[in-house]
Amino acid sequence: MGIPSGGSASDCYEAMSGMLGKERRVLKRKLSTRQEAYFFASPALFLIVAFVIFPLCYSFYLTFQNYDLAIGPPAEYVGLENYQEMLEDKRFWRSWLNTFIIIFPSITLQLLLGLGIALLLNRPIRGRAFITSLLIIPSMVSPVSAAMAWRMLFGVKYGGINNFFMQIGLLDVYFDWFATPARAIFSIVAVEVWHNTSFMMIVLLAGLQSIPQELYEAGEVDGASAWQKFWWITLPLLKFTMIVALLIRMIDLTKIFGLIYLLTFGGPAGSTQTVAFSTYLSGFQDFRISYASTLSYVIVVGVFLLTLVFQKVSRFREGGEA
Repeated sequence: MGIPSGGSASDCYEAMSGMLGKERRVLKRKLSTRQEAYFFASPALFLIVAFVIFPLCYSFYLTFQNYDLAIGPPAEYVGLENYQEMLEDKRFWRSWLNTFIIIFPSITLQLLLGLGIALLLNRPIRGRAFITSLLIIPSMVSPVSAAMAWRMLFGVKYGGINNFFMQIGLLDVYFDWFATPARAIFSIVAVEVWHNTSFMMIVLLAGLQSIPQELYEAGEVDGASAWQKFWWITLPLLKFTMIVALLIRMIDLTKIFGLIYLLTFGGPAGSTQTVAFSTYLSGFQDFRISYASTLSYVIVVGVFLLTLVFQKVSRFREGGEA
């Protein structure tokens, strides 16, 4: 709406008023849209602040205090003493070692088994959708339910595994699957592999199905064998998917707690105490909330660093595809 060139002062005033009114309506519409967005997002923002941001900030504050539930308030400011104690704590370093001992066999077996199953399901076989649906059932079971079921299966006298092996003649006496550190770690890794291999399978199967079939056809024309096509076509194009899947599993396994709590409770002799379980013991068995908060922030930092690596890999992949 323009200002008339030969009009009177009243015409100019009306034109200016019309322009200002139009700008006000546009600005008001933008503000109302923004207010609506904040209004609809406010419940989620409230939950995030109440159950994520506030606990993180308060637990970080506790890392500089000496707060013991057995003694009670008031808490005493101790500076960096909790961090110094953590660095000198042998149980802390052993828990990290135990965590890595559980993580690496678990993700290695999950990757190999998941890749093998994904390669089989990537072929045109009958009932592929039904078989895939059956194979993903373990990953749909909660960790607590899976641990309780396997705890009963691993039972010494009435467990299904021992009784099955005795029926077929592989065992003469009842076998305790958690009697030694090696057996306990093996049992935890076995349950973890059973529970999460299907996740790796689904991710890798999606990656395999995104590879153009023309590349395999070109390889066949050039006389490439099945192994050569796998080594020179499948693996290079699947490596980013594999890295992303491994990072997701590492982030999850860094926080492993439910399986440890229900299967071994950190035993025998602390051989299966992971970082998360050691944090639980410090907070809810020793009642040292400040020290437990310090240990929990180590997990937060570790997960944060793995998340940064995950995001960097994802951006690098998107840049390569572009």
